[in-house]
Parts: sequence; C-alpha cells; structure tokens
Amino acid sequence: MTILSAKFLVFVLVALAIYYILPRRLQNLFLLIASYYYYSTWLRWYPLLLLAQTAIVFGLGHWLYRSVKSKRVILWLGILFNVGILLWFLVGGTYLKGVLEINASNARTILPLLVLPVGASYYALNGISYLIDINLKLSKPTSNFVDFALYLAWFPKLISGPLERARKFLPQLAEKRTVDNEALASNLTLILVGLFRASLLGGLLTLFLPAIPLQDPASHGALVLLWALVTYMFYLYNQFAGYTDIARGVSGLFGIQLSRNFNAPFFSKDVSDFWTRWHISLSQWLRDYIYMPVSRAFLRKNPSRTNIPNLIVPPLVTMLISGLWHGADWNHLVWGALMGLLIMFENIRMLSRPAQAEASIPLWRRILSRSWLILLMAASTVPFVLDLKQTYVFFARIVKGWDGVMFDLRPAAAVILSLLVDWFQQRGKDELVFRKWPFWAQAILLALIPLAVIVITKLQSAPPVFVYP
Repeated sequence: MTILSAKFLVFVLVALAIYYILPRRLQNLFLLIASYYYYSTWLRWYPLLLLAQTAIVFGLGHWLYRSVKSKRVILWLGILFNVGILLWFLVGGTYLKGVLEINASNARTILPLLVLPVGASYYALNGISYLIDINLKLSKPTSNFVDFALYLAWFPKLISGPLERARKFLPQLAEKRTVDNEALASNLTLILVGLFRASLLGGLLTLFLPAIPLQDPASHGALVLLWALVTYMFYLYNQFAGYTDIARGVSGLFGIQLSRNFNAPFFSKDVSDFWTRWHISLSQWLRDYIYMPVSRAFLRKNPSRTNIPNLIVPPLVTMLISGLWHGADWNHLVWGALMGLLIMFENIRMLSRPAQAEASIPLWRRILSRSWLILLMAASTVPFVLDLKQTYVFFARIVKGWDGVMFDLRPAAAVILSLLVDWFQQRGKDELVFRKWPFWAQAILLALIPLAVIVITKLQSAPPVFVYP
C-alpha cells in the first residue's frame, strides 16, 4: 500500500473517522493497530519482526535506566541487536538469497523472509537513539508499551521517515491532540505540496527517465550523461521530499507533528550545507550519534580544531556509515567514501579560506556555485544507479566523451518548477508560503494540481516506484 495509492487514501480516511470518535484512552492503541495493519500490507510477517524488536528495545531501555554498573554493556547490546538485524537482511540475507535462487526448490516460500523489511532501516536507528538518549540521561524510558510501539511503528513515517527522536515524539502521544482549522489547512497544504512534488514533478520526470541513457553510458556523450544525472537527481529529490511531505501532512491530521526533512537543498552553499538540508532527520541523527562522538574522541587526543585528523576522520567515518545504512554493498560504500572525502576537503579548505558572507558574493558567482553543487551531488548518485564497473565507464565518458551535444530537454520544465517551489519556500522562509498568496492564486493551484496529477498518472505506464531507502 504505497502512499500515492487510492488504497492509502481510503485507509487514512477510515482511520481518521474511527480515531476521532474514539475516547482519548483508546486512540493510541487504535493508531498502533492501524500502523501494524498498514505494515502487514507490505508483507504479512513484517509486524511480527517489528513487535519482537520493539519488545526487546523496550525492555533494554528499562534495564539500561535501572542499571548502575552495566550501562555500557547493556547499551552496546542494544546497539548490536539493532545493527545485527539490519546486517542479517542486508548482508546475510543477500548471500542466502543467492544460494536459494540456485539450489532451493522452496525458494519462493523462503526468499521473502530474507528481504530487508521496508522501514527496518528507520526503526533500527530510532531504537538505537532511544537507548543512547537514556544512557546520556537526555530522556527516561517510557512505561507505556503501546506508546513506545507506536513511536517505532507510526505508519506515516514508517517507510520513508522522517526519523524522530523519542523525546520529541512520545510527549505528543501523552497529550490530548486536537486539530483546529489552522492546523487542518496547514496539513492539507503539506499534502498538496507533497502530491505536487511526488506525483506531478516526479511523474513528469518518470516519463523521461526510460529514455535517459544511464544504463549504457559507453554509448553516450558527456553532456547527455550529465543532463541525465541532473534529471535523475531531481526525480529522486521530488519523489522523496514529496513522500515525506505527504507523510507529515497525514500525521498532522491525527495531531502528531513530524519534523521537516528537506529545506531547499539545491540552494546550498557547499556539500556540508547540502547535508543540513537533505534528509535532515538522518543528517542530524548521524551528526549527534556518529560525527560528534568521533569528533570528541579525537579532540580529547588533540584539542586543536585545526588538527588534520580532527578534520578528516569524523566526516569520513560518518559518511561511510551513512553509505552502509543505505545499502551494505561496495556501491554504497564508494558513495559514502566520496561524500566523506568531499566534506573532508571542504574542512581543510576552510583553514585557509574562511567562509565569506553570502550577501558579499556576487549573484553570478552564487548561481555558478549552486549549479556546480547540483552537478557534483548528481554525480554522487552514480553508484546508486550503476554497478562499479559501469560507474567507472560513466566517469570515463564524462572525462573523454565530449563528442555529443544533443540531449533531451523535456525534463527541464519539471527541474525549473522544482527549483521555483524551493525558491518560494526559501524566500518566504516558510514551507507553507503558498498559504500567504492571494486567494485567487491559491484557488488556481488547488484546482490545477490535482488535475495535473491525474493527467500525469494516466500518461505513466506504471506509477513511480519509491527508490530511496
């Protein structure tokens, strides 16, 4: 049941109708049941794994809180448990799938049990942050199992995030939740913006993705390949940002607020700034639980912030772990290493070239800088699309293949529209800036967006597949 399907719309409407007629004491339990039902629509056994993982992390949290002498052991037990489940599916499951596909007569029955459950990467990180926060005394373990289970299983954020901290999410479950007219309008606007991104812009770009020559880079010139990358990057962005906007809007209709996950990433100043704007909740998780602990460990050995190891090791370790989180294979490891190296070089460069005030930089330089960043980040997606051999061929053609200049400009309209949405949101310093427009402009948007979504959906041979982990 994907978030753009008619089944999901019916599911949400039915859940809302039941939720608001239930007494307060039953609402969280109902939302938990609804979330587990939603999860079961992907694969029937998924809720069983989630329930078992929830019970173990819940118990470990209380054990960790009460323990005096064994806190470190319990914490690492919890971390290894959550990481171990991911590694089983990412590494062990992948190996066993290959064996079963060759040898087992009952592979069709067994193989689904080896596929990484959708959302598992998210609720594993939620479980780890919950235990670390208890260990650091940033929060206390909840005594309400239903609330904790709902924190991990809440269906709008289960599949594509955002990653929420328990200390922000759980207090919302303990309060009476109401949705007034202002909140209703804001959440419906979020859903509309999400539909515009995921279904309209993502749909437009999907129409041209089959014609994009990413699967055969050796046969195309550098300009064609670079434009293909930019198109794919904007498809990935609008699909992911659109999904999370819809998820946040749906969650808000139940009175539960989720964090903003994107903030005009293609208007970033550099790679480091990009990662404060793209998948914000994951970037903040990596910052707080990987980057900062590694940085503190190195600063204890050498407190100088200009010390080279202090500048290069933390970002490299952080992005390598980020790569493994996206996928336990060489492609994603190469991607993580590439991102880590880019941030590392920026850190070193800052030693000799301090940051310049944005207002003092000429407009043409800002435009050139943003364009370069878009190309750079688009190039980083190559390991997501191609295997390592084809990745090498791709970049070899970028360096040597400047013999072709003809490429498909049809995706340009969707790319420009995507940048315009970000520009309006950034200029107004409000992701819901469209609500401040004149009534007639809002009415036109309200009429045109659903119509355009329907038209694009009809033109597609298949609905967009969510490709981000």
